[in-house]
Amino acid sequence: MAWRALLISLAGAALWLLFLAQLDLEFEWLPLSAWQGDRWYKIASGSLLAGFVCFQWLLALLRVNRWARAARALYPWHRAVGAFSPVLLLLHSTRLGFGYLLMLSTVYVANNVVGLLSPSAFPRLKMLVPFWLIAHIALSVLLAALVVYHAWTALSYE
Repeated sequence: MAWRALLISLAGAALWLLFLAQLDLEFEWLPLSAWQGDRWYKIASGSLLAGFVCFQWLLALLRVNRWARAARALYPWHRAVGAFSPVLLLLHSTRLGFGYLLMLSTVYVANNVVGLLSPSAFPRLKMLVPFWLIAHIALSVLLAALVVYHAWTALSYE
């Protein structure tokens, strides 16, 4: 089972490297850029990202409510879906933004990278579980707050 977690982490890391490479190379796919300029596309892709964040929070809600069986069943999905978060970000925006958008993007990337470094993918690092868990939860809470703030400001000023 550890090999599957490692494979998911490697796939997620490869997707982040591709995302960062397109940033560095200033690659622009014209059809995607045109879509991203459309108000309804922004709302749809932003809703998809917000739905993704909510889905990822479902695992925490299951654990807090002590639904262990459901949490165990959801955990592989949490990891696999999380590995594709660079694709969701790319569909919404090919850039990291400025100001609070840069902070939102940075927290999004950092939280995902911390998730990819999960102790389930790297069993020899089990001693780091408490630190990893604190970092992942703290970044998740900050991400949720920033997503709500971004949705509020984006929809208020459109």
